[in-house]
This record gives sequence, structure tokens and C-alpha cells, in this order.
Amino acid sequence: MTRYVFALAGAVALLGVGGRADAARPHCEPARCAVQAALESECPCNLGIPSGTATALNHGRYVSCVAHVVNALAKDGTIPRNCKGKIRRCAARSICGKEGAVTCMIPKLGTCDTTAGTCLDEAIAGMPCDGDADCVLETRCKIKRSADLCMARGGTVGESPTCCADCAATP
Repeated sequence: MTRYVFALAGAVALLGVGGRADAARPHCEPARCAVQAALESECPCNLGIPSGTATALNHGRYVSCVAHVVNALAKDGTIPRNCKGKIRRCAARSICGKEGAVTCMIPKLGTCDTTAGTCLDEAIAGMPCDGDADCVLETRCKIKRSADLCMARGGTVGESPTCCADCAATP
């Protein structure tokens, strides 16, 4: 892990997440994304399972591994200490180690005025619709034990193994 710490310290410093000015309220997403490759390398989601599967042997072991790496990164100043919990929560909100589990995108639906053909909710008022399913106010990610349970809740199976925001790929 030490080899990642030195390489990532510069990236985090460039993002401005480790400086004194941000110490009170660090922006944790840039810090998490800056160390994401190290986390995936040290704690692969498929820990202990033959390649080709998307789950770790045990979710608790996966989350524990991430917690240890995050603690070490915070201790050496690579990430702000205030971001440790947020980064660990991303591991906890994953399907790693949960056989058959999926991330599930569940929409919160608004109301469609079918006579006027527009959504009634303030945030999306006037948007054309044919039914309530067209008036999506927001989408929330939840971990479900199976794709069937996800779809039963009106959700769609997500492509990411976590409910945390994807980190943009860097060139």
C-alpha cells in the first residue's frame, strides 16, 4: 500500500483536499476519487472469489479491508481525516461480498395530470407525461438482495457495485 500513498499524495494535494484551508469542511468526493485506484488494488471487490464474479468472499471482510486502508491513508495525510467515514460508507454501500445482490435505482415518482399531459410537481412542472412513471422527481440507489427484488420495487438494476457516485476516469 505504501507505493500508492506517495503517488496519491501529490494528486490529493493538487485537488486541494488536504490543505489547511479545507480542514474544517473538506470536500471528500475528490479525496475518495483520488484514492479509489489504491482502494480497489488493496481491497478488490472480488476478494477470494475466482475472477469473473462481482462479489467478495464476505462483505464484512471487504469493508474491513477498506477501513484499514482508509485509516492508513488518513494517518499519513493522503486524505483528510474528516473524510474517513464517508469513504468507508461507500464500501459499506456496495454489493462486494453479497452474493446475488445488486445496486438498484429506485425512482421517486411525481404526479402526472393526464388530461393536460404534464407533470404537476413543482420541480418538474410542465414536463410532458403520459402517466406518473414519466414524472420522475429523483432516483435513489439502494442495495437489494436480488435483481427480482429490485424490479419488484419498481427499480432498475444499476451497473456499479456501489451506490456512491462514480469517479470520473482520468486520462
